[in-house]
Amino acid sequence: MKYQAVKGMKDIVPGEIEAWQVLEERTRRFLEAYGFREIRTPILETTDLFSRSIGEASDIVHKEMYTFEDRGGRSLTMRPEMTASVVRACLEHNLIPTHSPLYIYYIAPMYRAERPQAGRKREFYQIGVETLNTHSAVNDAELLIMIKSYLESLGLSKFTIRLNNLGTSEDRLNYAKQLTTFFKSHEHKLCADCNYRLSKNVLRVFDCKVSECQPIIQKAPTIVLSKDAGEKFEKVKTLLKEAQVPFHLEPKLVRGLDYYTGCVYEVTTEGLGAQDALLAGGRYDGLIESLGGPRIGASGFALGVERLLMALQANQISLADEILRNTVYVAGLVTSETSCSFYRDIAKALFLIGKRGIFSVEEKSLSNHLKQANKLKAGYAVIVGDDEYRAGEVTLKEMTSGTQKRVKPSEFLKAFNSF
Repeated sequence: MKYQAVKGMKDIVPGEIEAWQVLEERTRRFLEAYGFREIRTPILETTDLFSRSIGEASDIVHKEMYTFEDRGGRSLTMRPEMTASVVRACLEHNLIPTHSPLYIYYIAPMYRAERPQAGRKREFYQIGVETLNTHSAVNDAELLIMIKSYLESLGLSKFTIRLNNLGTSEDRLNYAKQLTTFFKSHEHKLCADCNYRLSKNVLRVFDCKVSECQPIIQKAPTIVLSKDAGEKFEKVKTLLKEAQVPFHLEPKLVRGLDYYTGCVYEVTTEGLGAQDALLAGGRYDGLIESLGGPRIGASGFALGVERLLMALQANQISLADEILRNTVYVAGLVTSETSCSFYRDIAKALFLIGKRGIFSVEEKSLSNHLKQANKLKAGYAVIVGDDEYRAGEVTLKEMTSGTQKRVKPSEFLKAFNSF
């Protein structure tokens, strides 16, 4: 029997993983410069954590979660999103300061039992940030400004920010009543999922993708914001304009998670096909309190790693080139047992100067070794022939220029810097 990865799950293999590694390294460097610190939480959480935070009427809880009963009879779920897990962890470990915000980020896999599609498998990775104990419109605007800077730092310039505001809890409640009245007058024309959402959380009707429901959804009323919520939203828009962050208002944008309040947004980009959402987020001022914490505000966003890599590829941006330029192909023409210690010396020397090695001791000609180095897009080659081995040296070759020199492994730092 030939085993294969489970449907919707994907291996990330050498040749592909390099782009992931560069993206993760750049992301950590970017976010930590902005004051964010990484968190890692377990893949498994109690099911109630998600049903309580995300909402039973959401598609995630209603149809997509991987949930099972463990041997102790507890209902556990593989996390479908990270915000609830982050809040749970921060409350459990008393990480949230009383008088200042907490900035958290993560790079982690999520799990949803949905139909696999381009850029979204059943196991998919997200990069996300959470700002806990934050309340102001300035915080919302700063996150969006940071998003623009982050995407541009990766080379992406063609993206659209779609923006809406769900108001206060009271604004949402009033809006829900208005929508319920509207959609009930059309319920016989709505799909079964929409009728379920109508009975559980009417805002989820906006999540529907069924074509027959779209004309009704387009005619639905838009939210009326209270004075305070309206002023905060105007402040967000003003700050974005001052920072030259372009956005489009989308009054039907509600997001797929029930905990959102206030400012919400989605970022779409080219190269992703029909499912063009790259990133989404917003404010969730009630979530921390609903999970047993203090009554404090919070805001954050998450982006799909696979979708981001697809978008970069569609824009002919190759992150892997960055790591390949620092890769050294070691052409081992000497294959005796006694040469092993010398190759270990080379590996240690490469490690000390931060280079990545690919060792090949196949019995083939030097020209074939160099062809392989070019095929792998390695920036350098280290050649170990009989003469080099006897002298305790290597020939170090810069692949682009063809420049080469004889050096000892202990001289690698000076030699690489001299190219």
